Amino acid sequence: MINKKSFNGLSTKDWTKNSRSVWNDVSSPRSKNALKHGATFPKKLSDRIISIYSTKNDLVLDPFLGTGTTILSALELKRNAIGFELSEEFYNIALESLKIHDYNLFDTQNINYNIIKGDCVELIDKLENDSVSLTFTSPPYADLIHKVIDDRKNRHKKSAFVVDNNATTRIYSNHEKDLGNMEFETYIKVVKNIMKKLYYKTKPNGYNIWLVKDYRDTKNKIPYIDLHGNIAQSGIEAGFKYHDLIIWDQNERRKLVLLGYPSVFYVNQNHSFIVVLRKTL
Repeated sequence: MINKKSFNGLSTKDWTKNSRSVWNDVSSPRSKNALKHGATFPKKLSDRIISIYSTKNDLVLDPFLGTGTTILSALELKRNAIGFELSEEFYNIALESLKIHDYNLFDTQNINYNIIKGDCVELIDKLENDSVSLTFTSPPYADLIHKVIDDRKNRHKKSAFVVDNNATTRIYSNHEKDLGNMEFETYIKVVKNIMKKLYYKTKPNGYNIWLVKDYRDTKNKIPYIDLHGNIAQSGIEAGFKYHDLIIWDQNERRKLVLLGYPSVFYVNQNHSFIVVLRKTL
């Protein structure tokens, strides 16, 4: 019989249940705030990640906060939380979300949160070394959004992908430091810099988890962009260990559409990757 207490407080039953390598039960309808952003993850997903890879009173960081889902999950699970957001629009949405949920009650339980508007590349430096137990984030995917919007506007405006799957991709901002406005090579250089900074801020045995989706750029010499592999390699070069890889199966929420017919066969990419990195000494 197993009597040891787990580092995250999970029972043996929950520990085993959550150990599936493919998750197909964390998708949910998008909220109004999520639709405004266009690329948020469901709270059910951040709830699970935070409950698995941290424990009560730990500090959870999201350097690309968006509309604030990570903060909401962390506080409900009694974790301290901090988030950085470059876009003023989404920064304000995140603040409003917290007001609606009235998380001031956590102040009396020594649970604190902070949302800061600005560039995470600079803001991460302000954190104490070895202070973050878990980073969980979903970054922009380089300048993919610009290419997708151009493609849907000029070639696939009435395609099944846009109509049936309710695709609402939009540009986050025009800021030069927004990773969503960078060409891929520049983007990866910035990601590597962020990873190095996160390594020093992460506690020993802490986790650094990025939710990303691979994508295609058929006009390029390399049509398939292995984003999750590049993210993992960036973390490895910074000192993290490549700890695990989880697939988020999103087929339940997305219809299959005809791609490349009749000359080139492509699969529907109805899944994302959860890249799990860990700081081990």
